[in-house]
Amino acid sequence: MLSRKLDEIVVYDSTTRTHEFNGLPATSLGLFSSAFPNALDSSKDNYTTWDLFRIHCFRVVLTIAIFLYMRLYNIHEFITNFFELLGIFTLDYKYQLLHHKKERERNFIFDLANDFVSNWEVIFKIPSLLWKTFRPGGDTPVGLNKCLEYIPKTNTPDSICLVLHCAPPMLKPPPKIPQPYLDSDRTIVIPEKKDVQYVIAIRNEYFTQCKSHIAAERVRLLREIGRFITWCCLVPTITELTIYEKSGNCWKENEDFTNSMKNAILVELVAMANTCNPEELRKFKSVMPKITLVNKFTKERYTVTDDEVNSARDGRDQENIAEEIISGYLDQRTLVVYLCDQSTRTVNFQALMTKADTLTPESEIFSEEFPPIPDLVVGCMNMSHTRNQLEGYACIEKTANVQNMAVVYFSHLRFGFSFFSRALYHYSLEQPFKFPKKNDSDEDEHDIG
Repeated sequence: MLSRKLDEIVVYDSTTRTHEFNGLPATSLGLFSSAFPNALDSSKDNYTTWDLFRIHCFRVVLTIAIFLYMRLYNIHEFITNFFELLGIFTLDYKYQLLHHKKERERNFIFDLANDFVSNWEVIFKIPSLLWKTFRPGGDTPVGLNKCLEYIPKTNTPDSICLVLHCAPPMLKPPPKIPQPYLDSDRTIVIPEKKDVQYVIAIRNEYFTQCKSHIAAERVRLLREIGRFITWCCLVPTITELTIYEKSGNCWKENEDFTNSMKNAILVELVAMANTCNPEELRKFKSVMPKITLVNKFTKERYTVTDDEVNSARDGRDQENIAEEIISGYLDQRTLVVYLCDQSTRTVNFQALMTKADTLTPESEIFSEEFPPIPDLVVGCMNMSHTRNQLEGYACIEKTANVQNMAVVYFSHLRFGFSFFSRALYHYSLEQPFKFPKKNDSDEDEHDIG
């Protein structure tokens, strides 16, 4: 029997000296670890072999339970995604069926033949619809018409919120700088200069890597923001877009963030325009809105069409393309983009509470401090796992008399056009099917094939 009092000595250190496993380390079997003593009964002074064996059995059972849970979770996710894709296919097919249905008088004798003749195009489009729906993902489609094929034709939201996540640097913290100390003889021991310089070099390298990581994350977030705004421009119903990032790296504590944001948007607009043929380019200009950026913390507004934006890059003549796109902004809808971070929930709320005595439900200060509740809130997968947190995002109704219900969708897909398309389809499936009116101006832009 093993009877030994454990104070601060790890069981692994006390047992591996016996070499009981003949070269097989105990950690391979999960018998011992640095957290193993935490599972022991703290009321005991002495532990037996049975105590250790019982805890090990519990660890094995817990490992098996977690494994089975993750397998069942993966099966659940697969079934959920399959039925969601099936719903997307049904929605597209229903729209195609109603879109190609002709107004005619019903004939009692030739009813079946007339239905087949009028719907033959839809029937032969079933394979293409199945491939479009169940294909294994992909990047942004090339060309405007290809992009519109993956956007729902009905039940699209009027406002949308994108929750972004800035990944923190996953680096081991540097050691502390050695400091003078007193030994047992009360003598001041000064660390060697060589050791201090070595630690300082390690700390400098650590902070340099942290800054490089933050800069890389900021570039990634700017690109994702520009791409998402460009995709939202293709949906005629979207008039409000909220970009929420908890730390606000792209627009907080950065004097040049205005040009960075505008240029990131224009680069993606130019990239989209470069994939269009002349006919698609004219259509792209006709659906393009006027983009206005609103910082909810500083209350400043910026317009992407300002003259201070420099859209010339890489020696290419992108300025002419950008001006050609922007020239179609006049008499078009306005896409308002709200930029929000954690300060909206903390600082703006505190500023609101200082005026609580004079506030009424109809006060305009609520809409000035907080973004409106969107119809759809979306988040994509980051760092190989699904994000299912709003990370402090706060919003409020536009008016006190009307309450909005937002659809929240956290996707298992990484950021990309497939994620954007799936989020719009998820919202469309949550709403009752409504066929667009014939006099809608966006029917031609959303015609498949």
